[in-house]
Amino acid sequence: MSQLQKQTISGVKWTTLHTIVSAITGPVLLWIKSVFLEPNQFAFISIILIVIGLVKLLETFGISQAIIQKDSITKKESSTLFFFNIFFSIFMGIILFFSAPRIAIFYEMPELESFLRYVIIIAILAGPALLFRAFLEKKLLFRRLSIIDMTGNIILFISTTVFLILDFGVLAIVFGHISSGLFTTTAIVFSVLKYNAARITVYFKPALLRPFLSFGVFVSAKQLLTYIANRADELLIGYFLTPEVLGVYHFGKNMLEKIRTLMTKSFGKVLYPVFSKLKHNITRLGQAYQQISRYISFGAFPVFSGIALTAHLFVPLFFGEKWLDSVIVFQVFSVSMIFMLLTANISSSLLYSLNKPKIVFFIDVVLNAVYFIALFIVAKEGMILVLITYSLYVILKTIVLQFYTNKYLNLSILQYIAQFKVPLIATLVMLIFVLGFQFLLSDHLNTILMFTVSAIMGIIVFTLMVYYTDKQTIADLKRAIIKGEIKAVDKDES
Repeated sequence: MSQLQKQTISGVKWTTLHTIVSAITGPVLLWIKSVFLEPNQFAFISIILIVIGLVKLLETFGISQAIIQKDSITKKESSTLFFFNIFFSIFMGIILFFSAPRIAIFYEMPELESFLRYVIIIAILAGPALLFRAFLEKKLLFRRLSIIDMTGNIILFISTTVFLILDFGVLAIVFGHISSGLFTTTAIVFSVLKYNAARITVYFKPALLRPFLSFGVFVSAKQLLTYIANRADELLIGYFLTPEVLGVYHFGKNMLEKIRTLMTKSFGKVLYPVFSKLKHNITRLGQAYQQISRYISFGAFPVFSGIALTAHLFVPLFFGEKWLDSVIVFQVFSVSMIFMLLTANISSSLLYSLNKPKIVFFIDVVLNAVYFIALFIVAKEGMILVLITYSLYVILKTIVLQFYTNKYLNLSILQYIAQFKVPLIATLVMLIFVLGFQFLLSDHLNTILMFTVSAIMGIIVFTLMVYYTDKQTIADLKRAIIKGEIKAVDKDES
């Protein structure tokens, strides 16, 4: 087995372990928030998290991807990038300080100003952590990063919960992120020094930034457009509709995004570095892409279809009657999440590895322009139309991204779709069984039994269908996880 394959397997295993920890802490923490906070308070959380995400996105300026994509980084380049990152982080903090009152006025939420002032601390902490993380990922040190991230998640969970119990309200969320960010930044900086992942000295030369910024500007612009597109619905709902509606919308959407993130985290961080190392062999790159997409489909189809089928049961059961209005959010978004999971992150990573950031960027520019116009028209008409508009945007973007991915991998669209035949058929059979059960016995069983039996039936039916129709995939997954053999990733060298 080659060194690349060993590092890939190790990375997937450790990020999978991190996924397990996140799978426990993430949804449980969201449930704790739903108990201590009201829907209108989730409106504040929505805006705060949007600002935090935007700051972290802008601070990297696409440089992280440029670091990973570049074959080697000199000491002078590392030093220049480091000081640029520090200066830019402070600059972002200053901008946030002066924009906080204007954001609060825009949304007619006076308390939002004081909350956003605390976010400045997160902005300053995030800068060096995001830069140094790229150096660790370039060296495929995913074991170390996973341990740091797992610990950070646990700190976020414990600190946020304690602050909620102490009745800090919305500030509990902010203080939780500050606590987690402080640990994560310290641990990542220490790891970079320990493993000599980046050589830093007192040196700064603006000219050395040019190749990184020329690559990163398209990546950053694309990420910014994607981020705004993914959050524009919440921003406009917060402006046109009430805080309660925004809170309900954010709650349902955030839960589904956590599930999607959990399903991709085990391999998502490994994809771009691995694709970058395979970029000179299109055949092997295509094999890796198809195999990963196929594996994802065995989780995406049944999980999100199951969520749509049982949302009316688990929302009141686990979160309470006050969140009933979020059922429609779970149901509609589940469809778009399947498309997003199958293509968005994987296709972008592959196109970046082939040094095609401009294509990804221009796709976003065109589709987002159409989406923003449509969203602005329908936002004032209510939450349902916003849900539908966002879902259609995700589906269209998935189709276009996949078209260009297939083009550079020399794959036909029929080849791509054919690999999903088994999970798609198994999911359709699962839906028939579960819907039939719910239709026949909904008047005779309580909510707990209905949800429990629906979930168990869905799992059993899907598993049996896959087992009897595609034993090879099960064997491949078992071999990849237990024995560490991924044929498609490093087939020629194993």
